[in-house]
Amino acid sequence: MKPILILLTLAFISIPASFVQAQNANGRISGMITNVQNNPLPGASVTLFKPAAPAFNKTIAVGEDGRFAFKKLYEGQYIMIITNVGFKKYVSDTFTIDAGHHTLLLPVIVLQHNAQKALKEVVVGASKPLLEHKIDRTIVNVDAMLTVAGSNALEVLARSPGVRVQPDGDISLYQKDGVLVLIDNKPTYLSAQELAAYLRSLPAGILDKVELISNPPAQYDASGGAIINIRLKKNRALGFNGSMLIAYNQGRYQRNNEAIMLNYRKKKINLFANLSHARDGNYNRETNNRYYYNTNGSPQQSLLINKWYTFQSDGINVRTGLDYFVSANTTVGILFTGGVRPRSDQLSYNSNSIASGTMHGNYPWYSGGINMNVLHTFNRKGTTLSSDLDVVTLHADGNQYLSTQVMYNLPADINIMSAKADYNMPLNKKIKLEAGLKSSYVRTQYNNDWYNKTADGYTPDYGNTNHFKYSENINAGYVSIAKEWRRWSAKAGVRIENTNMHGRQLPNIVIPDSSFSRNYTNLFPDCYLQYKLDSNNNNIVTLSYSQRIRRPNYQQLNPFLFYNDKYSYSAGNPALTPQYFRGIELRYTYKNRLGLVAGYLYTSKLIQSLIEVSGSVNITRPQNFGVNHALTIYPFVQLMPFKGWQLNAGVALFHLENRGIAYEQTIDNDITTFEMEMTNQFRFSKSWSAELSGMYSGARLAGQTRTSPIWRADVAVQKTVFKEKGSIKLNMTDIFHSMIRRDQFSGLLLMQSQRRLENDTQRLGISLSYRFGDTNSKKRSNQHTGSAAEEQGRL
Repeated sequence: MKPILILLTLAFISIPASFVQAQNANGRISGMITNVQNNPLPGASVTLFKPAAPAFNKTIAVGEDGRFAFKKLYEGQYIMIITNVGFKKYVSDTFTIDAGHHTLLLPVIVLQHNAQKALKEVVVGASKPLLEHKIDRTIVNVDAMLTVAGSNALEVLARSPGVRVQPDGDISLYQKDGVLVLIDNKPTYLSAQELAAYLRSLPAGILDKVELISNPPAQYDASGGAIINIRLKKNRALGFNGSMLIAYNQGRYQRNNEAIMLNYRKKKINLFANLSHARDGNYNRETNNRYYYNTNGSPQQSLLINKWYTFQSDGINVRTGLDYFVSANTTVGILFTGGVRPRSDQLSYNSNSIASGTMHGNYPWYSGGINMNVLHTFNRKGTTLSSDLDVVTLHADGNQYLSTQVMYNLPADINIMSAKADYNMPLNKKIKLEAGLKSSYVRTQYNNDWYNKTADGYTPDYGNTNHFKYSENINAGYVSIAKEWRRWSAKAGVRIENTNMHGRQLPNIVIPDSSFSRNYTNLFPDCYLQYKLDSNNNNIVTLSYSQRIRRPNYQQLNPFLFYNDKYSYSAGNPALTPQYFRGIELRYTYKNRLGLVAGYLYTSKLIQSLIEVSGSVNITRPQNFGVNHALTIYPFVQLMPFKGWQLNAGVALFHLENRGIAYEQTIDNDITTFEMEMTNQFRFSKSWSAELSGMYSGARLAGQTRTSPIWRADVAVQKTVFKEKGSIKLNMTDIFHSMIRRDQFSGLLLMQSQRRLENDTQRLGISLSYRFGDTNSKKRSNQHTGSAAEEQGRL
């Protein structure tokens, strides 16, 4: 009887305790699990133990977004164990739920790869496909693109699907020109030419991925027909880690680049520093045929101009900063950026009219910037507020010397300040609200001095000298709301942007003072509607609509006359107004293996560089040309015909119509054309792989210009080395040197013109990359990494 009485007594004693515990079963532990690349790990197993109750354990699987949550927990101490195939087991410290801490939002937990499997995914990159076709964007994983080894960021873009880089540096995506290029979600505020020069100074090896967004939502700036977001590599593994890159390639001129990326992460601190150098060299061989006519249509004369242009530049870029994890909910960061890019160039030309000449120049350039950012998570629902403050300064200088006894002095300064805040609030599991504010202020100054050489040296030519100041303030706000149903989902938003601009050409003893100001406000709506055709989310259809704007860049508004050669000049246009886009897109995808994108784009007040004929001189200026209609159909496929062979292919069909006025000449052109891209990737063994890719682009239209078809073929091979911590890549681009551009110009007053342009595109290159550091560290982070990949990109 005595043992029975003891058991009954214990049972009665435990009833109140159990009742009290039942009343307090409102605890919650939640978090997110990623790998070292900050990618979610769906399917990982999370088990919760209670040391005081050995029989207690709960196991759940991580969701598609990498998140997990344990609910209805009693007060007490808990330990968590996480396992996933290919990753090391994670054992947490002790968590405590008590009266003051009912809800625990854990820092992002980063699982470390097992030694051998980790290296295959992280270093070699074979686990990542070349292309990822998402609902609203296409992602290009740069490490999987073997043919860009040893090249630069601009060439990576030129080899991305649907992207075209024009001779003047303008970038288009599926016929949408004036694309806004972001670096880690931040605009560069550079003109097309300066942006192209900057991208040539970034080694391809420091790029992680390129996001191609043809119909951007309201959270992005409304500028540009589309958005290309370049993501630079980041290493978030614990301890000290880094990677290095050395590359060299040779065409007619050499190019080489080197980069080192370092990262140290421990407890609440994450320090990082990236340093890169790129030497660029190129040539342009250009032939112009111009045919002049009398007013009655009879031939007057012909002019043949041959030009040979070369340039060399050395770009050094540095990015260094600090992330500080204040708490599980708050992260602050600071980022410093800087760069120098001295450049020199030479031009020589001759013609059948006996005229000939030369030009050479030297151009110093440097930039510096600072970014401060904060990310705060308010609650377990995922409500976040992020803010950024940026200050950037750019300075360029230069002198050009012409054989016509003329010298240019070309200093320029750009100063930028920008502040933004983004708020994301899930209203419930199916509805999400997003809102944000942004304000930017840009001030530019171009002081272009023209000197004529005399017996007494160089004297100012005030009639051709130009001192141009321009300032622009853009204030923006946006709001959007998204709703999910079982198979349907929808998102709608609107962005408002208020633009205030002022330009002034300062006077001198010849040129009078002149200025212009414009202020305007625009609304940019967007909407998305998605339907899942099956319960497994294999077949998805998305319909989207957006409106956008392309503002003239600062140099396009400067009326200064730039010398190209005796027969060719270029100038800006202070009367230029913004260009507007309206686009609708229907997208179908099946398991990231195949899909179809159909779109229509209407462009009004189209900005085009048009040629004005003045005697024997062609003057090129940007003008609001007219309207453009573009209809696009783009089927794509990504499949594996045989083991070890990965095929990516796409064909874009275009129907283009250009209608407008070019210097009193009516232009009414249309064309139906296509573009085809194909990449074949082969894996011969664990350490050997290869790539064979090609592109064919049919004829194109742009204002007065009709471009003939063009094509290219590239090949590359890769060998992993140093126990798969490094790789050696050998590649050859434009094997047959077929990337030769041929243009015909129409709508010219009493003249016809043809142009042939050849560049240094046939190249042979080699690169070596190596990763080092605490790759097998068993340490784990208990600190918050920013909770979302996009916000982490800001840091």
